[in-house]
Amino acid sequence: MFKPALPQPMRHAWRAGVAISALALAVTACSSGGANHHTGSGTGSAKAGDAHGPTYKGEIYVSSQDDSGPTAWHVTKAFTERLTGASTCADAAKGGSGVFQVPSGKAPSPEDDIQVDGFHGPGTYPPNVLKRDKLDTILVPAKTGLDQYDITTSAHGLKPGKEVLFLNSNGSGELVYSEAHLDGKASSPAVAGLISWTCSS
Repeated sequence: MFKPALPQPMRHAWRAGVAISALALAVTACSSGGANHHTGSGTGSAKAGDAHGPTYKGEIYVSSQDDSGPTAWHVTKAFTERLTGASTCADAAKGGSGVFQVPSGKAPSPEDDIQVDGFHGPGTYPPNVLKRDKLDTILVPAKTGLDQYDITTSAHGLKPGKEVLFLNSNGSGELVYSEAHLDGKASSPAVAGLISWTCSS
């Protein structure tokens, strides 16, 4: 099975038990435009310009799952996101609203729009929990605009995408995803990758 060559800060996330085998991560491919779907701001969400509250610092890694072809590619981006609705990182990790918004970079992409419904605080959230939200996406730069890769929505008969979230009580965490298809269509290659972050109050 192909394993991506991750940047040094992200290698810890591919430790044993990160459910790579459970997700069958064979990190893969590319492309079509869209915008973020989630409009609510649940636990861990952020608003630009807010000068108070905890801050997430992390990296998002996106790779084509076509690791052996001429169209194989990968991209990594560091990001910083300031939170609202929580006074400390521990508060952000505890939740309370039943929703958690996975940290994300903003433009320029890549960025994610991933929401955890039924959120109950720190712990591991497997694919059967994360698939409840049908709008989870990864956005990457394209020749014109952004390409949207759908993780939890896909064409009939297409292997569904998978996500696993690991959230710590200090607000740090990791999300591993795979089989995210361009616009959720079977005719497109898929992408896989990792979002990893720390939290400081």
